[in-house]
Amino acid sequence: MSIIKTLRERAEPLNVAELAKLLLVTEATVQRWARQKQIPCIRIGDTIRFDATMLADWIELEGACARPPRAPSNPEGY
Repeated sequence: MSIIKTLRERAEPLNVAELAKLLLVTEATVQRWARQKQIPCIRIGDTIRFDATMLADWIELEGACARPPRAPSNPEGY
């Protein structure tokens, strides 16, 4: 199952450990991303939570921005 599909099916927020496991990174990496505001998160005091739907949207947006532009099907279009 894809990460985005897993996130879309989840109703409750994820904690750092759950997100780290899902993304196959360390908890320290997830905490660093949150601290540096590189990933959308919800802070409640010292607790960090991640809204699954917000993360799915963010991953799709980041993926769309990171893709190289498609080459035109007609080479004369360059």
